Amino acid sequence: MQREVDADFARYVRARQHQLLRAANLVCGNGPRAEEVLEQALATAAGRWHRMRDEPDLAVRRLLYRDAVSSRGGRVDAHGVLAALTPGHRALLVLRYFEERSEPQVAEVLGGTVPEVARETSAAVTRLHELYPAHDVTELLDDASGGVDEVDLAQRAWDAALAGRRLRRRRVASTVAGLAAVGVVVAVAQGAGRVGPVPAPSPTTTTSKPALQRLPDGTMYAAMPLEGEEDGLPDFDAGLPSAIDPEGRTVRLSTLSSPPGSVVAVYLRRAATHYRAVLVPADRTQVLVDTLDLLPTRDSGGNEGEPLGAKAISADGRYVVFAQPRAVVRLDLRTGAVDRYAVPAPDLLVAGWRAGSTVVARTAGEAWSLDLSQPSPTAARSAVPVALTRGVAVPVTDLAGETVTAGRWAASGAYFDQDVTSPVIVRGNGPIYQGLVAVDQDARAGRVLLAPESPDGRTGRVKECCTVLAWADPSTVLFRSSGYDGSWVLAWNVETGRVYDVTRLDEGGGVDYPHAVALAVGSRG
Repeated sequence: MQREVDADFARYVRARQHQLLRAANLVCGNGPRAEEVLEQALATAAGRWHRMRDEPDLAVRRLLYRDAVSSRGGRVDAHGVLAALTPGHRALLVLRYFEERSEPQVAEVLGGTVPEVARETSAAVTRLHELYPAHDVTELLDDASGGVDEVDLAQRAWDAALAGRRLRRRRVASTVAGLAAVGVVVAVAQGAGRVGPVPAPSPTTTTSKPALQRLPDGTMYAAMPLEGEEDGLPDFDAGLPSAIDPEGRTVRLSTLSSPPGSVVAVYLRRAATHYRAVLVPADRTQVLVDTLDLLPTRDSGGNEGEPLGAKAISADGRYVVFAQPRAVVRLDLRTGAVDRYAVPAPDLLVAGWRAGSTVVARTAGEAWSLDLSQPSPTAARSAVPVALTRGVAVPVTDLAGETVTAGRWAASGAYFDQDVTSPVIVRGNGPIYQGLVAVDQDARAGRVLLAPESPDGRTGRVKECCTVLAWADPSTVLFRSSGYDGSWVLAWNVETGRVYDVTRLDEGGGVDYPHAVALAVGSRG
């Protein structure tokens, strides 16, 4: 990639940047956030310009709209009209009436089918006309975005792409420099006849830093590598494929004579205004569940989420459950049957299996349980779990994702008190404000896994980067780590502090938001 901005790239950006920035403002509703979303999309395009320069429009719009729809950066104020719509419906209207794209073109950008686009666009227009029958949609969108000033993003996007490339090269170089030492370790382990994913330490290593150390407040901690350096970690075999590609080839469930029956993971794909589940068998093509449309979850504040939790797959691997407004939906992986169970809450956030046939569904402050072995299960109020870190002396300010338990250990994603973590920042690295916390429930003592940020301030991990998925064994937790360079399943041994690479989940590239994923391996209590 050349240092000077490519002339064709600059011409392309400057011919479209104002229109695209107006579109981003309409969808995500926040000026600075819209500019950031567009710059990120163009930076990704700059890094791939040698491959996409002939036909960049579709790829750029996919990047832009996917990130804009996922944004929670604010609300649009166009006489109060667009603020009443979901980001997905805004995106549909902006593409159809502001950018004047055809329904097949909209389907290409947002995903889904042409009938789905037509149906959801009609619903969005109907909603507008119910509220404001005198408004013309095209005129409304033009007026709402008319005050957006043009910003020259060509050079900024090119510079961001160069910065990302330099950072990745530095990471590769540091990884290669450590391969010789890793090779010695592996050789010693193999020579001793050791079997398993964890490499044995070299007995001659006396100067390496221990994996577990102590923060200034006395909390034991381990540290993850910088985001983008996961390939340099030793491998851990958790029964998953080495990579799961959320953009990869799928077959539709409706075309199969029977579902795959057994899967190792499930993740979600966005399709216009809804989600569809994708089943990941161990050694077969992924299966798109086109027979079930899932709505986003929405909390009491209106913020959208993904309806798949870490505990969504039953212990026997037969069922997957999803949180929906006022319901839990169960998919049978052996028959393809879908069942819906009423729950008296419009703002359900997550559903997951507890013991046996019991499913627990939760909002931010309430919980319900359903015994699905019963002929007609009825939702009963259930106790809301106590926060994992209550009464435990750890520098955690908040938790992220679900708490998953195995034996005496329980773990969750976490946010940290930076006054405590800042003294242990490695020179040249960025701040440390998130990661994992694990609590020994017998001893009521905790330890943390720190996720240091990249030093450039532009790349690095996304907010809520690290969420727990399962326990591979009583002392090794599997978790999701997501950032600029992609998304991974990693493993952390809470006893030794060591971190391992399990599975790569996606290509990354700076703008991809994480896909919700649930595993069918290990313990998910």
